Amino acid sequence: MQYKNSLILTLISLAMVGCNYNNSQKNVISRRYVHKYGYDVSSDEWQTAKYPGQVLTMLKDGKTIVESYEDSLLHGYRTESFPHSQTIEKQETYERGKIVKRVTYNIRGVPQNEEIFISPTHILVTTWYQTGSPRCKEEYKDDILINGQYYTISNEVDSKIDNGNGDRVSRNQSGDMLSKDIFVNNAITYTETYYQNNYPHTTTFYNNGLEDGEKKIFEMTGEPISVEHLHKGEKHGLCTYYQNGYKYQESIYKNGLKDGVERHFVDGEIIVEETQYKNGVKHGPSIVYCDRSAKTTWYFENERVNKNKYEQLMNRQEAILSIQHN
Repeated sequence: MQYKNSLILTLISLAMVGCNYNNSQKNVISRRYVHKYGYDVSSDEWQTAKYPGQVLTMLKDGKTIVESYEDSLLHGYRTESFPHSQTIEKQETYERGKIVKRVTYNIRGVPQNEEIFISPTHILVTTWYQTGSPRCKEEYKDDILINGQYYTISNEVDSKIDNGNGDRVSRNQSGDMLSKDIFVNNAITYTETYYQNNYPHTTTFYNNGLEDGEKKIFEMTGEPISVEHLHKGEKHGLCTYYQNGYKYQESIYKNGLKDGVERHFVDGEIIVEETQYKNGVKHGPSIVYCDRSAKTTWYFENERVNKNKYEQLMNRQEAILSIQHN
């Protein structure tokens, strides 16, 4: 049986590889195999003899890919053009099948991003502004940011990270600030994002890579949209929401679910509705205030009931829990 299952998995894997190969082949218009001495060879001859040289591929989307090989391994440059253009969009450098450098360019041929692979898990990254001046230089190990320097469009150091500690200011190609991150021990602990007018858009605290603490969202005018409290990436505690600068809703959450009294307001102060939640559903009284009167609706685990029925169900639930605890 184990051999049979293994055989089935092997056949499935082969089918998937074949499917991916066929899909990639469908995007190819033509492919040339050129010996390093300049003459063309057939596909079969190229594969059999393992000639050094280049493979030139034209794709349906108008891109041209040029790959350099030696002993059937990528060695030298691999370039990829913009669609229907001779301008290089991406250039990679290989040594015996291992990538050592990758550079991407804009349509004008100005470099935008460079990755230098000291090892597969140790990478140096440089990005540039449209003007050609550096935007940032970063060092990653195992996908963790170790060091970084960040520049303004006038080539002044804006912020830096040393040994996993410090600030990272991110800017767009025009030099406008997009965000600011605070790193402690290689991890983001706080982030601010900005509108184009430099007003804050969001402020968020983090712990172990998850949103943890107070999170605020603002309008472009600076007025609040929401103030939420989170724990391990989930809403936990009081969350307040605003409209035109006025509070219109307060909700209490526990581990991502509404749990407590939710209140709705008019003009930020006048309570017009209060509803009790438990484990994410309405459970208890829901009171609507209107014209100096109050109308109460009762819910038991999101099902609408009358007050007597609610009390009966609650008593039954408490009795069951008491028996289980004893």
